[in-house]
Amino acid sequence: MSDFQTATIRLDPQPGSYPLHVLANWYRPKAWLDDEDGYTFVLLHAVGMHKETWETTIEHLFELSTGTSMIARSPFKIRDVFSIESPNHGESAVLNEVALKEHFGDSWPTRATAAAVHQFLTAGVTRGAKVDFTKRKLVGIGHSIGAAALFLLRDETPRVQFESIIAIEPGISVKELPETKISSQALTAWTWLRRDVWSSRSAAKKELLSTPVHQTWDPRELDLYVKYALRIHPAKAYAPPFSFNGVTTCLTKEQEAASYRSEHLVVDAMEAYTATTREIPVHLVFGTIHDVGTPGLQQILSDKTAGRTPASVTYVEGAGHLAVQQKPEDVAEAIFAIMSVPPRAKGRL
Repeated sequence: MSDFQTATIRLDPQPGSYPLHVLANWYRPKAWLDDEDGYTFVLLHAVGMHKETWETTIEHLFELSTGTSMIARSPFKIRDVFSIESPNHGESAVLNEVALKEHFGDSWPTRATAAAVHQFLTAGVTRGAKVDFTKRKLVGIGHSIGAAALFLLRDETPRVQFESIIAIEPGISVKELPETKISSQALTAWTWLRRDVWSSRSAAKKELLSTPVHQTWDPRELDLYVKYALRIHPAKAYAPPFSFNGVTTCLTKEQEAASYRSEHLVVDAMEAYTATTREIPVHLVFGTIHDVGTPGLQQILSDKTAGRTPASVTYVEGAGHLAVQQKPEDVAEAIFAIMSVPPRAKGRL
């Protein structure tokens, strides 16, 4: 049984200005007190994931922060958590299926994710979450491209004000770095070669368990993936004998490949990251296994001569780029440790 309450919040499109639904899950501890001194965490997932992928991490964070674990009571308070889903992932992809084809086709720049998050956080008290986020103590936590989208939020108007940002295996780089091209080639090949159709969810789970990538995942994360990252295949809508009752990934291969082509990852996001490190505490979290993010890239993100000054760098032992899926509780403990240290004196973004 989960130690949190959850609700799914839907922000509907704005005719003439924003065409997509934006979904988020809202999490609170079971014994929830709406404490104004507590932090509101805003979580953004990696490519191919879904808003529920954070649940194992969230549950452990609540355990740590309420003192129900082996660790002493938290020196900070968590008010609540919003896990915002990229509109072409998970449940959102099904809801936005027609609009995604009409407005984006096979394109998905990273700024599109940032724009969706901005829509959600600035919707005001009458739409969506019905929360005035300008009055919240916001901490942004992003994984991979989710981290890049957090940094790109600084270019949206009105500005969303964060107290700090925690970037887990941030999916940002620079064009001239040789490792950038290698990683892009590998991720693109993986996208087009991976299997994306199965006869059932149970068949999908069985096949995924046989792959080297998914064998490294926490079993709870794989269960969440099979439940939330897969959908009923669109061909089920055809009349017999042409219908197909299997499942496929919510995120299409076309949209996934488009995410990796986005110039925003290697130009705009790096510029936004650099500027953000000079304004608020930015904490980097890496896995010790260099399967996507290389030591060279990690050094670039801490290059003081280029004006990049992260507040801290933390490593999750035995995790790679998909740290949230591989070591979700260790990621929670890294976040907890970062938040337990009094922040250095900087402004709000």
